[in-house]
Amino acid sequence: MKLVIFDFDGTLVDSRKLIVESNRIVFGEFGFALPSEDESFALVGMSLEQVLPRLAGPDAPVAQMVAAYQRVLPQIRADAAFAEVPFDGAADLLSALSEREDVRLGIATGHVSHMIAPALERFGWLGHFCTVQTADKAPSKPHPGMVHQALSEANVEAADAIMVGDTTFDI
Repeated sequence: MKLVIFDFDGTLVDSRKLIVESNRIVFGEFGFALPSEDESFALVGMSLEQVLPRLAGPDAPVAQMVAAYQRVLPQIRADAAFAEVPFDGAADLLSALSEREDVRLGIATGHVSHMIAPALERFGWLGHFCTVQTADKAPSKPHPGMVHQALSEANVEAADAIMVGDTTFDI
């Protein structure tokens, strides 16, 4: 049995518009300068608790900003102009891999569980994954905790798994 663990943002879906808009709202709400898109995209894959001090500074009210993101993300995501969009071929790839008897699929993402579940449901992908690791279940990437938990839940050895991502944080 093989396990293929995917990152979510930037790997399976294009979430750039969602990230930019949520940053615009939350950073504005707290009176912080809006980080550049390059700065923001360079940290995709890590949890907000890790990202916000880097983007807003070490004195940023991280817990309050995280709560603001959790409040505004569902509202922004409901607007088709900002919602994540699967990359071309992602749905077909996941469907093809999930039909194989020798492959299991997983996700390791900086999202928290209740923030990724609606997107997976909207795309019809929930049934494809035997393990979904999120920042509220394990230490955020680049810490290996998510991958270790995915291996354990899938009952697969590390030598039989691969992590697919778009940043060095996914390694």
